[in-house]
Amino acid sequence: MKLLKMYWKVAALSLLVMAMASCVGDDDSDEVEYTEESELEQLDALLTSIIENGYDLDTTELGVYYVMDEIGEGAYPQTGDSIGVAYTGYFTSGYIFDSSAYSDDGLWHYVNGEVSVIPGFQDAINHLREGGSGTFIIPSSLAYGSTGTYGIPAYTTLVFDLELDAIYTE
Repeated sequence: MKLLKMYWKVAALSLLVMAMASCVGDDDSDEVEYTEESELEQLDALLTSIIENGYDLDTTELGVYYVMDEIGEGAYPQTGDSIGVAYTGYFTSGYIFDSSAYSDDGLWHYVNGEVSVIPGFQDAINHLREGGSGTFIIPSSLAYGSTGTYGIPAYTTLVFDLELDAIYTE
């Protein structure tokens, strides 16, 4: 029952993010202009909508916005810990660009701090306890910035639904 309740909470927040994205920007144009100004406008509208819909939005010291779904009861991951993370990464438009769901067990297994990830993702992982989950909104300044990367345009805010499934001990 607890897992089902968490699923519905995550699904509701994800749908809110996607619905908000459809209300932001110019829908009459096939060309999307990715600028720092447009990102800030979309981010502000998204964060305002999340707050107005009653979610408890918080911000890390680095500047990642998040809503915790499940606090978790385990430890926080430390550098050098082997961890298993379930994640889905998407744009504020709702377009999914990556997910651990495509792996055999639905988790990405790696050694925390030894794999190169964007600063916002690392910050998000470090704010989860084992068994914890949340939605993390990462401004482009903590992702791929003004240059973007393959498949992710410049000035693109990224959203991740994350769950720290396990910290593995030897």
